[in-house]
Amino acid sequence: MKKIILILLVGFVGMNMPAMAVDGVKIISKTKDISSGSVSNTTIYMTENSMAVENNGGRDNSSFIFNSEKEEFTYVDHSKKEYYHFDKAAMQQLKQQIQMMMMMMKQFAASMSEEQKKKMGKFMNKDASPMEFNAVGSSTKVGKWNAQKYEGISEGEKATEMYIASFKTIGIPQDKFQVMDKMMDYFKTNLSEIATFLPTGGSFSQMGFDDSSPVFKEGIPVKTVSYKSETADNENTVESINQESFSDALFKAPSGYSKKQINMQMK
Repeated sequence: MKKIILILLVGFVGMNMPAMAVDGVKIISKTKDISSGSVSNTTIYMTENSMAVENNGGRDNSSFIFNSEKEEFTYVDHSKKEYYHFDKAAMQQLKQQIQMMMMMMKQFAASMSEEQKKKMGKFMNKDASPMEFNAVGSSTKVGKWNAQKYEGISEGEKATEMYIASFKTIGIPQDKFQVMDKMMDYFKTNLSEIATFLPTGGSFSQMGFDDSSPVFKEGIPVKTVSYKSETADNENTVESINQESFSDALFKAPSGYSKKQINMQMK
């Protein structure tokens, strides 16, 4: 009888357990490329300790996953069915390698191609010009929320507009967004150093948040307009923010995807 029970227990443990449902906040938004008119979709899932951002449509079909408790970050490329995972130790080692490589690169800058110099310059000067945010005008309506407009100025030019809705206006307690604040701190400490080397063309640099940013301090952006040479480049608009339950599988790399290592070469 004991043997039969043991066999049943082993079989039960070996089964593929279904994904568990977790409670959190879900944010759905659309981003429009102003020059081409193409539209992409972004869905953000947040729990107490995890955050997943899914992008699809346009030229982007990727996700990134952040675990604040373990301090782990995963970038997923759905088009190629591959992912890059960084735990705390791997991230620290990678940062050290990049710093050493940059010191070497700086010595041989004269022999670099223009593209290599450009990439190196972005990394070496990532903190050279912090963005300054200033509130502009009174409250304005964005979708169903009242929001305060902020302009972000970098090197004397407008780089972004943010329309921030307070947590009271959104109707969801601030502590439900704590993982977003932790993710921003993690980005400033870690991802800004490796963004150039990720297979995203440096798109993670758009996630940079300066100390003067009103994000999370005043609320969260329900509309963001990015500028290049003071000309509107793309526009992100939030469509919904809700508390709901979703699968915890969203916070893991999809089954069957290949794990890759970051390419340290500056091609």
